Amino acid sequence: MTDYTKTAARADQSLRRKGGTVVLRRAVPGGYDTGTGTGTADSTADYPGTGVKVAYRAEDIDGTLIRAGDQKLLLSPTQRDGAPMPTPTTADLILIGAVSFTVAAVEKVEPTNIPVLFTLQLRGV
Repeated sequence: MTDYTKTAARADQSLRRKGGTVVLRRAVPGGYDTGTGTGTADSTADYPGTGVKVAYRAEDIDGTLIRAGDQKLLLSPTQRDGAPMPTPTTADLILIGAVSFTVAAVEKVEPTNIPVLFTLQLRGV
């Protein structure tokens, strides 16, 4: 049986050589304290990772699912500190430098229960 942990590590190494730092930003809803009757504020959690952004080919842009200006991001399954990257969702944001993108779609390469690569469709905010 193939050890996909090693495959994920090789994918991370390749993306670190060819890509740059990106941040997966996830909204964290505030809680509610029943004892005091007050709520806590919403916050965000940032997950620094590594990715390579590439443009879609002109023939892939259909104007509906993939729009002009959308970008594809190949995202490592490993955070910069070596921890596993949480699986991105369409509720997350991706920060690349000072530019923020919404996540329009997520594909996960996961031959077993070990993610090897995330492919995200990014849309400008």
